[in-house]
Amino acid sequence: KAQTDNDLAEAKEDLDQEKAIFGEDQLFLKNLGETCADASKNFDARKQQRLLEMQAVTETISILQQDEARDAMSSTYNAPSFAQLSSRGGGARAAAAQVLRRQAKASRSPQLSILATSVELDSFTRVKEAIDKMIAM
Repeated sequence: KAQTDNDLAEAKEDLDQEKAIFGEDQLFLKNLGETCADASKNFDARKQQRLLEMQAVTETISILQQDEARDAMSSTYNAPSFAQLSSRGGGARAAAAQVLRRQAKASRSPQLSILATSVELDSFTRVKEAIDKMIAM
């Protein structure tokens, strides 16, 4: 009888421990389900955003490939392509930008760095004007 009582007490203790573990597992499962649902929702939102981006890029490409767009680009640019055929005149601007950038780095001056970038980008003024004209058409 003493052995049976001892076995019963151990079984009750094991049962209590198993119930506690089961409760923790149920809580974990609930949290995991919520986490997975959130992750799935976020993935679906990102997937939808990428689809919209791809659609916009496809639409842009189709617009650029239309005859009207080709005509506008060919009338704006008589050159056969956007390839740089020569670099005449750009050397002085690049050298000035390089000097400004070196000085900006040495003096840790963000203003000089901005000026160097501005000097580099000013060479694209004619290209930007041509693009603006294309857009206005």
